[in-house]
Amino acid sequence: MLKVYGSSLSPFVRKVLLTLEYKDLAYEQVVVAPGMYPPNWSTLSPLGKMPVLEHDGFVVPDSSVICRYLDEVYPTKSIYPTEARLRATACWLEEYGDSRLVETVTPFFFERVVKPVILKQPTDDARLAALSKDVVPNVLAWVESHVPTSGCLLGPTLSIADIGIASPFLTAVVGGFTPDATKYPKLAAYLARLAVMPLFSKRQQKQNAEMAALRR
Repeated sequence: MLKVYGSSLSPFVRKVLLTLEYKDLAYEQVVVAPGMYPPNWSTLSPLGKMPVLEHDGFVVPDSSVICRYLDEVYPTKSIYPTEARLRATACWLEEYGDSRLVETVTPFFFERVVKPVILKQPTDDARLAALSKDVVPNVLAWVESHVPTSGCLLGPTLSIADIGIASPFLTAVVGGFTPDATKYPKLAAYLARLAVMPLFSKRQQKQNAEMAALRR
């Protein structure tokens, strides 16, 4: 049995869930959120971060480690390219999504959803204004320069690169942030192409349901 601990609104958890769903693997999700931690959370996640994968008693933290583990244990429909340079590029784009992109766009979700809805704290509008002015333009320009005009990031086939880059945007949009299509037309078109893929559209439906439950 595959069990994932975490909230699907997290870009890191979503990356794992999309990988599982891409591979058609059955799994159980244990929702983790502020105030909703399993009693053994510190043992499962020594860093206190989500996601964590539990596979027949074997515990794996960290989304990138989990995705690589899943691809090795379940090699059918690999999410990583086989050619060495393409695989390295995919891993690099995944890391960019997990780091610089997450740091840039997901604060809109944290400030506009997590803080007011869950933590009952005010939104720091000054922080978002500074991000929009000083950080967002350079980061989105970099992504704009790397997305193709058709297909996926590394060709016609979806890879971990696409999941890693798209996932932060899927979190950010819940906080009202979307790339300006007039400034970043390739990026906006790329995200629109992914959105209509069954993998992403089904995940979006599940995310909408989780978000509705959160706001009750």
